Amino acid sequence: MYKLLETYFWYKLKPSKINKYLKKERRLIAAGDKRSELPKVACVQRSIKPAGSIEDYIDMIDGFAAEAYRNGCDLLIFPEYNFFDLLGIIPGFRAIDKLLNKSAIKSSKKADGNSSNKSMYQLFFAIADPIHRAMEQIMCSVASKYGIIIYTGTYLIKEGNKLYNAGALISREGAVLGHQKKINLTDFESKLGFGRVSELKAFDTDIGRLAVPVCMDATYYETFKRAAALGCDIVVLPIANNEEYNVYRAMRGIWARVQESYVIGAKAALTGWIAGMHFTGKAGIFAPIAMSDKGDGIIAISMESEGDELAMAELDISKLKRHREEAEYYGDANEIFELSYHIVQGKQ
Repeated sequence: MYKLLETYFWYKLKPSKINKYLKKERRLIAAGDKRSELPKVACVQRSIKPAGSIEDYIDMIDGFAAEAYRNGCDLLIFPEYNFFDLLGIIPGFRAIDKLLNKSAIKSSKKADGNSSNKSMYQLFFAIADPIHRAMEQIMCSVASKYGIIIYTGTYLIKEGNKLYNAGALISREGAVLGHQKKINLTDFESKLGFGRVSELKAFDTDIGRLAVPVCMDATYYETFKRAAALGCDIVVLPIANNEEYNVYRAMRGIWARVQESYVIGAKAALTGWIAGMHFTGKAGIFAPIAMSDKGDGIIAISMESEGDELAMAELDISKLKRHREEAEYYGDANEIFELSYHIVQGKQ
């Protein structure tokens, strides 16, 4: 059955079909005025909408890119599990999805995805390659169309018998600059059997050096500390939180990491319902408290924890570096503890 599903997805996501539609969609809108020379970033917050076709999905991606372009943005960031909408291509999925979501809402008992790990892994394994190729084809085309840098959000990359939750950074010219796989998995991902990595990469762009960890990676201070050590001034973070929104839970992630590491953080969020699972979160752009007008470390944030919105802001990297140099405790370290910590980590 899964082999048939893979064949079906290769057919539905044929490169020639995608390319034909992308060419039809290449009508360019007027660019937004740049108010300054500062780079501007747009973080996508969006609801999951199971797509009836690849054309529906392209329209959604292009819509966000067009809005970012109209507003003079240089970087557009999509959320974690940005491929979930493509599950709607599976025959009968949208009807089943409605029933599962309706049942979960009525019972107030959300699905956690753990009921059939083997079946879900086999499903994802079957469709990973065609979705991977299709998403990069679409994102590369859209990036070159609007001349903006795009972080794809995450999808599944198949390597051997392993699946990895990963995303790609796309240049303005439509070239893949590289991929970042998730380092720290959720319990759900671990139970599914997803692979993980230990390397955080840095990517050089014309707006600065970026790191792109994924969701759970922001729970741990080491991730952002490593990004800062790599010379990154901007850390991009896609999320998809399968839980009800809580501002204090949200603060345990990127906001706290930004204050510790003196970088600018840009978060994109996937929201809504799929297969009885409820995702919430707010897209936002965060900076050290001293850089924010209200003294709260928030440069821009979406109004609600669900729905479609772009959180946009200009990034003043020079100002960030000045505040970093003036910060009294930035770079403080307990060298004895750090040495012992790395020795212990190396033995594990």
